[in-house]
Amino acid sequence: MENIDQRTVLTEEQDGAVARAIELGKRQIQQEIATGRIPPTVTDFATLHDFVDANEFGGLCEDEGEWNRLFPRTSAAEGDVFCEAANRVQDALSQWLSTSAERNALLVEKLIEDALNAACLSVQDGLKVSAGDVAGVFFSGSQKEAFQAMFARYVLCEISWMAQDEGD
Repeated sequence: MENIDQRTVLTEEQDGAVARAIELGKRQIQQEIATGRIPPTVTDFATLHDFVDANEFGGLCEDEGEWNRLFPRTSAAEGDVFCEAANRVQDALSQWLSTSAERNALLVEKLIEDALNAACLSVQDGLKVSAGDVAGVFFSGSQKEAFQAMFARYVLCEISWMAQDEGD
């Protein structure tokens, strides 16, 4: 029986592919959260399967590309190496999901921009202002940064409350 602590040794090129797949997977998850396909409260890889085909994150299922080239599956041993590498990617993504608010970075950024635009539009409509020049100037530099920081805290607070509601 194989020792579970013993890991398959990958080549340097395979290790590089795993690292790139992890970074790609993070970006893909962020995009899916930002578009609403994945809730911002998901904190483990297994739960992603409730919303998307999570096995595709990181490019692991692409027919063409480096994973197909670096991890051929023409024998059981090669299949085992592929599975080990894929598990490393998925374990890293699961760890990242559980510990990083970065998973929601694109969503938070989008919501803040939408909130700023909606607030400015409301003021402009109420004042019957036809151009957004003043808003563009006013919400630049430190003013925009202050708004973004305040709304980021608010969005993260809402996500935290969502997570608590799901836990009940």
